[in-house]
Amino acid sequence: MVSDTSHAPQSSNVAPTALVAPAVPAPSGRLPRLVRWAVWCVAAGSAIVAAYFGILWWSYRSSHSITDDAFVEAHIVNIAPEMVSGRIVRFLVDENDQVEKGQVLAEIEPVHYRDQVEQARGKIDLAEAELKRQEAGLAKLKKEVPLQIDVAKQTLAAAQTEEARAKDALKLTTDEVQKTIDESKAAVELAKANLTLAKQEFDRWTELAAQDATTKRKAQEVTRAHDASKAELRLADARLAKAEAARTKIEVAKRDLEVAQTLVAKASKTLDLAETGYDQIREVELMVGVKKEMVKDAQIALATGQHQFQFTQIRAPFPGVVVKRYRNLGDFASPGVAVLSMYNADLLYVTANLEETRLPGVAPGNPVELHLDAFDRPFHGRVVWINKSTGAQFALMPRNVVSGEFTKVVQRVPVRIAIEKDERWPLLRAGLSVQAIIAHGPGDPQWADAATRGMRDLESRYNQPRRPDRAGGDPGD
Repeated sequence: MVSDTSHAPQSSNVAPTALVAPAVPAPSGRLPRLVRWAVWCVAAGSAIVAAYFGILWWSYRSSHSITDDAFVEAHIVNIAPEMVSGRIVRFLVDENDQVEKGQVLAEIEPVHYRDQVEQARGKIDLAEAELKRQEAGLAKLKKEVPLQIDVAKQTLAAAQTEEARAKDALKLTTDEVQKTIDESKAAVELAKANLTLAKQEFDRWTELAAQDATTKRKAQEVTRAHDASKAELRLADARLAKAEAARTKIEVAKRDLEVAQTLVAKASKTLDLAETGYDQIREVELMVGVKKEMVKDAQIALATGQHQFQFTQIRAPFPGVVVKRYRNLGDFASPGVAVLSMYNADLLYVTANLEETRLPGVAPGNPVELHLDAFDRPFHGRVVWINKSTGAQFALMPRNVVSGEFTKVVQRVPVRIAIEKDERWPLLRAGLSVQAIIAHGPGDPQWADAATRGMRDLESRYNQPRRPDRAGGDPGD
Protein backbone atom coordinates (compact mmCIF):
# COMPACT_ATOMS: atom_id res chain seq x y z
CA MET A 1 0.00 0.00 0.00
CA VAL A 2 1.36 3.40 -1.01
CA SER A 3 1.16 6.11 1.63
CA ASP A 4 -0.18 9.49 0.81
CA THR A 5 2.56 12.11 1.35
CA SER A 6 0.82 15.11 -0.06
CA HIS A 7 0.20 16.50 3.43
CA ALA A 8 3.54 15.48 4.89
CA PRO A 9 5.93 18.20 5.77
CA GLN A 10 8.54 18.86 3.14
CA SER A 11 12.10 18.56 4.22
CA SER A 12 15.19 18.75 2.07
CA ASN A 13 16.78 16.08 4.20
CA VAL A 14 14.00 13.49 3.85
CA ALA A 15 13.87 11.45 0.59
CA PRO A 16 10.54 10.87 -1.10
CA THR A 17 9.05 7.42 -0.73
CA ALA A 18 9.10 5.17 -3.86
CA LEU A 19 5.93 4.05 -5.68
CA VAL A 20 5.38 0.24 -5.29
CA ALA A 21 3.73 -1.65 -8.34
CA PRO A 22 1.18 -4.35 -7.78
CA ALA A 23 2.51 -7.92 -7.77
CA VAL A 24 2.19 -10.02 -11.09
CA PRO A 25 1.90 -13.81 -10.87
CA ALA A 26 4.88 -15.78 -12.41
CA PRO A 27 4.26 -18.06 -15.54
CA SER A 28 3.86 -21.74 -14.89
CA GLY A 29 6.13 -22.89 -17.98
CA ARG A 30 3.50 -25.29 -19.64
CA LEU A 31 1.29 -24.64 -22.74
CA PRO A 32 -2.34 -25.21 -22.60
CA ARG A 33 -3.47 -28.73 -23.39
CA LEU A 34 -5.28 -27.74 -26.65
CA VAL A 35 -2.22 -25.99 -28.04
CA ARG A 36 -0.05 -28.95 -27.26
CA TRP A 37 -2.44 -31.27 -29.03
CA ALA A 38 -2.49 -28.98 -32.08
CA VAL A 39 1.29 -28.87 -32.27
CA TRP A 40 1.51 -32.65 -32.00
CA CYS A 41 -1.10 -33.11 -34.71
CA VAL A 42 0.68 -30.74 -37.08
CA ALA A 43 4.02 -32.47 -36.49
CA ALA A 44 2.49 -35.91 -36.93
CA GLY A 45 0.70 -34.81 -40.11
CA SER A 46 3.87 -33.28 -41.48
CA ALA A 47 5.75 -36.47 -40.71
CA ILE A 48 3.05 -38.56 -42.38
CA VAL A 49 2.99 -36.29 -45.44
CA ALA A 50 6.78 -36.29 -45.60
CA ALA A 51 6.86 -40.06 -45.25
CA TYR A 52 4.15 -40.43 -47.91
CA PHE A 53 5.91 -38.19 -50.39
CA GLY A 54 9.24 -39.76 -49.43
CA ILE A 55 7.82 -43.17 -50.19
CA LEU A 56 6.38 -41.85 -53.46
CA TRP A 57 9.71 -40.24 -54.36
CA TRP A 58 11.65 -43.38 -53.47
CA SER A 59 9.19 -45.53 -55.41
CA TYR A 60 9.32 -43.14 -58.38
CA ARG A 61 13.13 -43.01 -58.35
CA SER A 62 13.41 -46.77 -58.03
CA SER A 63 11.02 -47.30 -60.96
CA HIS A 64 12.52 -44.59 -63.25
CA SER A 65 15.96 -43.68 -64.54
CA ILE A 66 16.40 -39.91 -64.67
CA THR A 67 19.23 -37.99 -66.33
CA ASP A 68 19.86 -34.40 -67.34
CA ASP A 69 22.62 -35.50 -69.72
CA ALA A 70 20.31 -35.68 -72.72
CA PHE A 71 19.96 -33.60 -75.86
CA VAL A 72 17.84 -33.36 -78.96
CA GLU A 73 19.99 -34.63 -81.81
CA ALA A 74 19.77 -34.97 -85.57
CA HIS A 75 21.88 -36.31 -88.40
CA ILE A 76 23.67 -33.08 -89.22
CA VAL A 77 25.26 -33.33 -92.66
CA ASN A 78 28.09 -31.10 -93.85
CA ILE A 79 27.43 -30.15 -97.48
CA ALA A 80 30.63 -29.70 -99.50
CA PRO A 81 31.53 -29.48 -103.22
CA GLU A 82 32.24 -32.76 -105.00
CA MET A 83 35.27 -32.98 -107.31
CA VAL A 84 35.18 -29.25 -108.06
CA SER A 85 36.69 -26.14 -106.59
CA GLY A 86 36.38 -22.47 -107.30
CA ARG A 87 34.85 -19.21 -106.26
CA ILE A 88 31.27 -19.23 -104.99
CA VAL A 89 29.33 -17.04 -107.41
CA ARG A 90 25.83 -17.68 -106.10
CA PHE A 91 24.37 -18.43 -102.66
CA LEU A 92 20.67 -19.28 -102.70
CA VAL A 93 19.96 -20.21 -99.08
CA ASP A 94 20.66 -18.86 -95.63
CA GLU A 95 20.60 -20.29 -92.14
CA ASN A 96 17.21 -21.55 -90.92
CA ASP A 97 15.91 -21.93 -94.51
CA GLN A 98 13.81 -24.96 -95.34
CA VAL A 99 15.08 -26.72 -98.48
CA GLU A 100 13.83 -29.58 -100.63
CA LYS A 101 15.76 -32.50 -102.02
CA GLY A 102 17.76 -31.46 -105.10
CA GLN A 103 17.34 -27.75 -104.44
CA VAL A 104 20.37 -25.68 -105.46
CA LEU A 105 22.03 -24.29 -102.34
CA ALA A 106 25.06 -22.59 -103.88
CA GLU A 107 26.93 -22.45 -107.19
CA ILE A 108 30.65 -22.49 -107.96
CA GLU A 109 32.11 -20.66 -110.97
CA PRO A 110 31.15 -23.06 -113.84
CA VAL A 111 33.05 -21.55 -116.81
CA HIS A 112 36.08 -23.84 -116.60
CA TYR A 113 33.96 -26.97 -116.18
CA ARG A 114 31.64 -25.92 -119.03
CA ASP A 115 34.69 -25.61 -121.28
CA GLN A 116 35.76 -29.11 -120.27
CA VAL A 117 32.33 -30.43 -121.27
CA GLU A 118 32.56 -28.75 -124.67
CA GLN A 119 36.06 -30.14 -125.15
CA ALA A 120 34.84 -33.62 -124.23
CA ARG A 121 31.98 -33.27 -126.71
CA GLY A 122 34.47 -32.34 -129.43
CA LYS A 123 36.54 -35.41 -128.62
CA ILE A 124 33.53 -37.69 -128.70
CA ASP A 125 32.44 -36.22 -132.06
CA LEU A 126 35.93 -36.88 -133.42
CA ALA A 127 35.95 -40.41 -132.02
CA GLU A 128 32.50 -41.14 -133.46
CA ALA A 129 33.55 -39.78 -136.87
CA GLU A 130 36.65 -41.97 -136.84
CA LEU A 131 34.51 -44.94 -135.84
CA LYS A 132 32.12 -44.27 -138.70
CA ARG A 133 35.06 -44.05 -141.10
CA GLN A 134 36.42 -47.37 -139.89
CA GLU A 135 32.98 -48.97 -140.08
CA ALA A 136 32.55 -47.68 -143.65
CA GLY A 137 35.96 -49.07 -144.58
CA LEU A 138 35.02 -52.39 -143.00
CA ALA A 139 31.73 -52.51 -144.92
CA LYS A 140 33.60 -51.69 -148.14
CA LEU A 141 36.13 -54.45 -147.50
CA LYS A 142 33.39 -56.95 -146.75
CA LYS A 143 31.89 -56.18 -150.14
CA GLU A 144 35.13 -55.92 -152.13
CA VAL A 145 37.04 -58.91 -150.77
CA PRO A 146 34.49 -61.59 -151.81
CA LEU A 147 34.24 -59.98 -155.25
CA GLN A 148 38.01 -59.84 -155.60
CA ILE A 149 38.26 -63.46 -154.54
CA ASP A 150 35.58 -64.49 -157.07
CA VAL A 151 37.37 -62.57 -159.84
CA ALA A 152 40.69 -64.11 -158.86
CA LYS A 153 39.14 -67.58 -158.84
CA GLN A 154 37.62 -66.97 -162.28
CA THR A 155 40.94 -65.65 -163.58
CA LEU A 156 42.73 -68.68 -162.16
CA ALA A 157 40.19 -71.01 -163.71
CA ALA A 158 40.57 -69.25 -167.08
CA ALA A 159 44.37 -69.40 -166.80
CA GLN A 160 44.21 -73.09 -165.92
CA THR A 161 41.92 -73.68 -168.90
CA GLU A 162 44.33 -71.77 -171.15
CA GLU A 163 47.20 -73.81 -169.73
CA ALA A 164 45.36 -77.04 -170.52
CA ARG A 165 44.59 -75.77 -174.01
CA ALA A 166 48.22 -74.78 -174.50
CA LYS A 167 49.33 -78.22 -173.35
CA ASP A 168 46.93 -79.85 -175.81
CA ALA A 169 48.02 -77.48 -178.59
CA LEU A 170 51.65 -78.25 -177.88
CA LYS A 171 50.98 -81.96 -178.02
CA LEU A 172 48.94 -81.66 -181.20
CA THR A 173 51.47 -79.37 -182.84
CA THR A 174 54.33 -81.65 -181.83
CA ASP A 175 52.55 -84.71 -183.18
CA GLU A 176 51.48 -82.94 -186.36
CA VAL A 177 54.93 -81.49 -187.06
CA GLN A 178 56.62 -84.79 -186.32
CA LYS A 179 54.26 -86.64 -188.60
CA THR A 180 54.76 -84.07 -191.33
CA ILE A 181 58.51 -84.39 -190.94
CA ASP A 182 58.28 -88.15 -191.04
CA GLU A 183 56.06 -88.00 -194.11
CA SER A 184 58.42 -85.54 -195.76
CA LYS A 185 61.42 -87.73 -194.99
CA ALA A 186 59.58 -90.72 -196.43
CA ALA A 187 58.69 -88.66 -199.50
CA VAL A 188 62.35 -87.65 -199.85
CA GLU A 189 63.44 -91.27 -199.56
CA LEU A 190 60.81 -92.25 -202.10
CA ALA A 191 61.85 -89.43 -204.39
CA LYS A 192 65.50 -90.46 -204.05
CA ALA A 193 64.57 -94.05 -204.88
CA ASN A 194 62.51 -92.94 -207.84
CA LEU A 195 65.35 -90.68 -208.94
CA THR A 196 67.86 -93.51 -208.65
CA LEU A 197 65.62 -95.77 -210.69
CA ALA A 198 64.90 -93.01 -213.19
CA LYS A 199 68.63 -92.23 -213.48
CA GLN A 200 69.40 -95.87 -214.18
CA GLU A 201 66.70 -95.97 -216.81
CA PHE A 202 67.94 -92.66 -218.17
CA ASP A 203 71.55 -93.85 -218.35
CA ARG A 204 70.58 -97.14 -219.94
CA TRP A 205 68.28 -95.66 -222.50
CA THR A 206 70.67 -92.81 -223.15
CA GLU A 207 73.36 -95.33 -224.09
CA LEU A 208 70.87 -97.22 -226.23
CA ALA A 209 69.81 -93.98 -227.86
CA ALA A 210 73.42 -93.17 -228.54
CA GLN A 211 73.72 -96.53 -230.23
CA ASP A 212 70.44 -95.90 -232.01
CA ALA A 213 69.17 -99.01 -230.33
CA THR A 214 65.93 -97.42 -229.29
CA THR A 215 63.42 -94.99 -230.52
CA LYS A 216 63.77 -91.28 -229.88
CA ARG A 217 60.36 -91.23 -228.26
CA LYS A 218 61.44 -93.74 -225.65
CA ALA A 219 64.56 -91.69 -224.94
CA GLN A 220 62.48 -88.61 -224.50
CA GLU A 221 60.10 -90.45 -222.12
CA VAL A 222 63.03 -91.70 -220.07
CA THR A 223 64.54 -88.22 -220.00
CA ARG A 224 61.20 -86.76 -218.93
CA ALA A 225 60.84 -89.41 -216.21
CA HIS A 226 64.38 -88.67 -214.99
CA ASP A 227 63.69 -84.94 -214.90
CA ALA A 228 60.38 -85.62 -213.12
CA SER A 229 62.19 -87.72 -210.50
CA LYS A 230 64.61 -84.89 -209.91
CA ALA A 231 61.73 -82.47 -209.53
CA GLU A 232 59.96 -84.84 -207.14
CA LEU A 233 63.18 -85.11 -205.12
CA ARG A 234 63.49 -81.34 -204.94
CA LEU A 235 59.80 -81.12 -204.03
CA ALA A 236 60.27 -83.73 -201.33
CA ASP A 237 63.33 -81.85 -200.01
CA ALA A 238 61.33 -78.65 -200.02
CA ARG A 239 58.51 -80.33 -198.15
CA LEU A 240 60.99 -81.79 -195.67
CA ALA A 241 62.52 -78.38 -195.20
CA LYS A 242 59.07 -76.97 -194.72
CA ALA A 243 58.26 -79.72 -192.25
CA GLU A 244 61.52 -79.05 -190.42
CA ALA A 245 60.66 -75.38 -190.42
CA ALA A 246 57.36 -76.30 -188.78
CA ARG A 247 59.30 -77.21 -185.63
CA THR A 248 59.09 -73.50 -184.75
CA LYS A 249 55.38 -74.10 -184.20
CA ILE A 250 56.36 -76.43 -181.40
CA GLU A 251 58.52 -73.71 -179.84
CA VAL A 252 55.68 -71.25 -180.22
CA ALA A 253 53.31 -73.74 -178.60
CA LYS A 254 55.81 -74.26 -175.79
CA ARG A 255 56.05 -70.53 -175.27
CA ASP A 256 52.25 -70.32 -175.27
CA LEU A 257 52.20 -73.06 -172.64
CA GLU A 258 54.82 -71.23 -170.59
CA VAL A 259 52.76 -68.05 -170.85
CA ALA A 260 49.66 -69.97 -169.77
CA GLN A 261 51.55 -71.49 -166.84
CA THR A 262 52.81 -68.04 -165.89
CA LEU A 263 49.26 -66.74 -166.02
CA VAL A 264 48.13 -69.65 -163.82
CA ALA A 265 50.83 -68.86 -161.26
CA LYS A 266 49.96 -65.17 -161.37
CA ALA A 267 46.25 -65.92 -161.01
CA SER A 268 47.01 -68.23 -158.09
CA LYS A 269 49.02 -65.52 -156.35
CA THR A 270 46.29 -63.04 -157.14
CA LEU A 271 43.81 -65.39 -155.49
CA ASP A 272 46.09 -65.73 -152.45
CA LEU A 273 46.40 -61.96 -152.32
CA ALA A 274 42.63 -61.57 -152.61
CA GLU A 275 42.12 -64.07 -149.79
CA THR A 276 44.35 -61.96 -147.55
CA GLY A 277 41.46 -59.51 -147.70
CA TYR A 278 39.89 -61.57 -144.92
CA ASP A 279 42.92 -60.76 -142.78
CA GLN A 280 42.39 -57.12 -143.62
CA ILE A 281 38.75 -57.48 -142.61
CA ARG A 282 39.77 -58.95 -139.26
CA GLU A 283 42.34 -56.19 -138.80
CA VAL A 284 39.78 -53.50 -139.59
CA GLU A 285 37.30 -55.22 -137.26
CA LEU A 286 39.87 -54.96 -134.51
CA MET A 287 40.37 -51.31 -135.39
CA VAL A 288 36.61 -50.82 -135.25
CA GLY A 289 36.65 -52.39 -131.78
CA VAL A 290 39.46 -50.01 -130.77
CA LYS A 291 37.52 -47.05 -132.12
CA LYS A 292 34.43 -48.19 -130.22
CA GLU A 293 36.47 -48.30 -127.02
CA MET A 294 37.77 -44.83 -127.83
CA VAL A 295 34.18 -43.67 -128.27
CA LYS A 296 33.27 -45.24 -124.93
CA ASP A 297 36.25 -43.54 -123.28
CA ALA A 298 35.22 -40.26 -124.84
CA GLN A 299 31.65 -40.80 -123.62
CA ILE A 300 32.95 -41.53 -120.13
CA ALA A 301 35.09 -38.40 -120.29
CA LEU A 302 32.02 -36.44 -121.40
CA ALA A 303 29.92 -37.94 -118.60
CA THR A 304 32.69 -37.11 -116.11
CA GLY A 305 32.85 -33.56 -117.42
CA GLN A 306 29.08 -33.24 -117.23
CA HIS A 307 29.11 -34.57 -113.68
CA GLN A 308 31.78 -32.08 -112.71
CA PHE A 309 29.77 -29.35 -114.38
CA GLN A 310 26.68 -30.48 -112.45
CA PHE A 311 28.71 -30.53 -109.24
CA THR A 312 29.29 -26.80 -109.61
CA GLN A 313 25.73 -26.55 -108.34
CA ILE A 314 25.71 -27.68 -104.71
CA ARG A 315 22.34 -29.34 -104.13
CA ALA A 316 20.52 -30.56 -101.05
CA PRO A 317 20.77 -34.36 -100.70
CA PHE A 318 17.49 -34.51 -98.80
CA PRO A 319 14.77 -32.17 -97.56
CA GLY A 320 15.73 -30.39 -94.37
CA VAL A 321 16.75 -27.16 -92.74
CA VAL A 322 20.00 -25.22 -93.11
CA VAL A 323 21.54 -24.69 -89.66
CA LYS A 324 24.99 -23.27 -90.43
CA ARG A 325 26.78 -21.47 -93.25
CA TYR A 326 30.56 -21.67 -93.29
CA ARG A 327 31.17 -19.76 -96.55
CA ASN A 328 29.82 -16.60 -98.09
CA LEU A 329 29.45 -15.27 -101.60
CA GLY A 330 32.88 -14.84 -103.19
CA ASP A 331 34.67 -17.33 -100.93
CA PHE A 332 36.81 -20.06 -102.47
CA ALA A 333 35.36 -23.55 -102.03
CA SER A 334 37.38 -26.76 -102.18
CA PRO A 335 36.26 -30.38 -102.60
CA GLY A 336 35.28 -31.94 -99.29
CA VAL A 337 35.39 -28.66 -97.35
CA ALA A 338 31.96 -27.93 -95.87
CA VAL A 339 30.08 -24.92 -97.24
CA LEU A 340 27.05 -25.34 -95.01
CA SER A 341 25.37 -27.83 -92.67
CA MET A 342 21.81 -29.09 -92.66
CA TYR A 343 19.71 -31.86 -91.21
CA ASN A 344 16.43 -33.59 -91.87
CA ALA A 345 13.86 -32.24 -89.43
CA ASP A 346 11.95 -35.52 -89.55
CA LEU A 347 14.95 -37.37 -88.09
CA LEU A 348 15.05 -35.63 -84.71
CA TYR A 349 15.53 -37.84 -81.68
CA VAL A 350 16.91 -37.65 -78.14
CA THR A 351 20.16 -39.20 -76.99
CA ALA A 352 20.27 -39.67 -73.24
CA ASN A 353 23.65 -40.55 -71.73
CA LEU A 354 22.50 -42.74 -68.87
CA GLU A 355 24.74 -43.85 -66.00
CA GLU A 356 25.58 -47.52 -66.11
CA THR A 357 24.18 -47.88 -62.57
CA ARG A 358 20.79 -46.70 -63.84
CA LEU A 359 20.58 -49.19 -66.72
CA PRO A 360 18.76 -51.98 -64.82
CA GLY A 361 15.08 -51.79 -65.73
CA VAL A 362 15.71 -49.79 -68.93
CA ALA A 363 14.71 -51.72 -72.05
CA PRO A 364 13.84 -50.82 -75.66
CA GLY A 365 10.22 -49.82 -75.91
CA ASN A 366 9.93 -48.31 -72.42
CA PRO A 367 8.07 -44.98 -72.23
CA VAL A 368 10.04 -41.80 -71.59
CA GLU A 369 9.00 -38.36 -70.38
CA LEU A 370 11.07 -35.58 -71.92
CA HIS A 371 11.32 -32.19 -70.22
CA LEU A 372 12.76 -29.41 -72.40
CA ASP A 373 13.54 -25.99 -71.01
CA ALA A 374 12.19 -24.41 -74.19
CA PHE A 375 8.69 -25.89 -73.67
CA ASP A 376 6.27 -25.63 -70.79
CA ARG A 377 4.84 -29.09 -71.32
CA PRO A 378 6.92 -32.28 -71.54
CA PHE A 379 7.21 -34.41 -74.65
CA HIS A 380 6.72 -38.13 -74.61
CA GLY A 381 8.77 -40.80 -76.29
CA ARG A 382 10.00 -44.35 -76.12
CA VAL A 383 13.40 -46.01 -75.94
CA VAL A 384 14.53 -47.23 -79.36
CA TRP A 385 17.80 -48.90 -78.44
CA ILE A 386 20.64 -48.87 -75.92
CA ASN A 387 24.10 -48.46 -77.38
CA LYS A 388 26.53 -51.35 -77.24
CA SER A 389 29.40 -49.16 -75.99
CA THR A 390 29.91 -46.26 -73.63
CA GLY A 391 30.65 -42.73 -74.68
CA ALA A 392 34.16 -42.99 -73.24
CA GLN A 393 35.10 -45.36 -76.06
CA PHE A 394 34.88 -42.48 -78.51
CA ALA A 395 36.52 -39.78 -76.40
CA LEU A 396 39.31 -37.75 -77.97
CA MET A 397 41.53 -38.82 -75.10
CA PRO A 398 40.57 -42.42 -74.24
CA ARG A 399 41.23 -43.87 -70.82
CA ASN A 400 44.67 -45.27 -70.10
CA VAL A 401 44.92 -47.15 -66.83
CA VAL A 402 48.21 -48.96 -67.44
CA SER A 403 50.15 -46.37 -65.41
CA GLY A 404 49.01 -47.94 -62.16
CA GLU A 405 46.71 -45.14 -61.07
CA PHE A 406 42.99 -45.74 -61.44
CA THR A 407 39.90 -43.95 -60.25
CA LYS A 408 36.60 -45.62 -60.92
CA VAL A 409 34.20 -43.30 -62.73
CA VAL A 410 30.63 -44.23 -63.46
CA GLN A 411 30.38 -44.52 -67.25
CA ARG A 412 27.47 -43.32 -69.35
CA VAL A 413 25.78 -45.32 -72.08
CA PRO A 414 23.97 -43.54 -74.94
CA VAL A 415 20.28 -44.37 -75.14
CA ARG A 416 18.30 -43.33 -78.20
CA ILE A 417 14.77 -42.14 -77.61
CA ALA A 418 12.15 -41.61 -80.30
CA ILE A 419 10.06 -38.47 -79.79
CA GLU A 420 6.30 -38.72 -80.22
CA LYS A 421 5.20 -36.04 -82.65
CA ASP A 422 2.61 -33.46 -81.70
CA GLU A 423 1.74 -29.92 -82.78
CA ARG A 424 5.00 -28.65 -81.27
CA TRP A 425 7.21 -30.87 -83.44
CA PRO A 426 8.15 -28.08 -85.93
CA LEU A 427 9.46 -26.04 -82.99
CA LEU A 428 12.01 -28.65 -81.95
CA ARG A 429 15.64 -27.77 -82.61
CA ALA A 430 18.71 -29.97 -82.61
CA GLY A 431 20.89 -29.42 -79.56
CA LEU A 432 18.18 -28.51 -77.04
CA SER A 433 18.88 -29.84 -73.55
CA VAL A 434 16.50 -32.46 -72.20
CA GLN A 435 15.73 -34.10 -68.88
CA ALA A 436 14.84 -37.68 -69.70
CA ILE A 437 12.75 -39.74 -67.29
CA ILE A 438 12.74 -43.37 -68.41
CA ALA A 439 10.17 -45.69 -66.87
CA HIS A 440 11.41 -49.16 -65.98
CA GLY A 441 9.74 -52.18 -67.45
CA PRO A 442 10.18 -55.27 -69.65
CA GLY A 443 10.09 -53.12 -72.80
CA ASP A 444 8.55 -53.80 -76.20
CA PRO A 445 11.18 -55.35 -78.53
CA GLN A 446 8.78 -55.56 -81.47
CA TRP A 447 7.97 -51.87 -81.28
CA ALA A 448 11.67 -51.03 -80.88
CA ASP A 449 12.58 -53.09 -83.97
CA ALA A 450 9.82 -51.40 -85.96
CA ALA A 451 10.95 -47.96 -84.76
CA THR A 452 14.56 -48.74 -85.70
CA ARG A 453 13.50 -49.86 -89.17
CA GLY A 454 11.30 -46.79 -89.50
CA MET A 455 14.18 -44.42 -88.70
CA ARG A 456 16.46 -46.33 -91.06
CA ASP A 457 13.87 -46.28 -93.84
CA LEU A 458 13.25 -42.59 -93.29
CA GLU A 459 16.89 -41.86 -93.93
CA SER A 460 17.47 -44.47 -96.64
CA ARG A 461 14.58 -43.19 -98.77
CA TYR A 462 17.00 -40.50 -99.94
CA ASN A 463 19.77 -42.95 -100.82
CA GLN A 464 21.11 -42.56 -104.33
CA PRO A 465 19.86 -45.42 -106.55
CA ARG A 466 22.39 -48.03 -107.53
CA ARG A 467 23.81 -47.91 -111.03
CA PRO A 468 25.38 -50.81 -112.95
CA ASP A 469 28.97 -50.37 -114.06
CA ARG A 470 30.32 -50.97 -117.59
CA ALA A 471 30.81 -54.68 -116.96
CA GLY A 472 27.24 -55.11 -115.72
CA GLY A 473 28.16 -55.11 -112.03
CA ASP A 474 26.82 -52.95 -109.30
CA PRO A 475 29.44 -50.68 -107.72
CA GLY A 476 27.01 -48.03 -106.76
CA ASP A 477 28.38 -45.27 -109.08
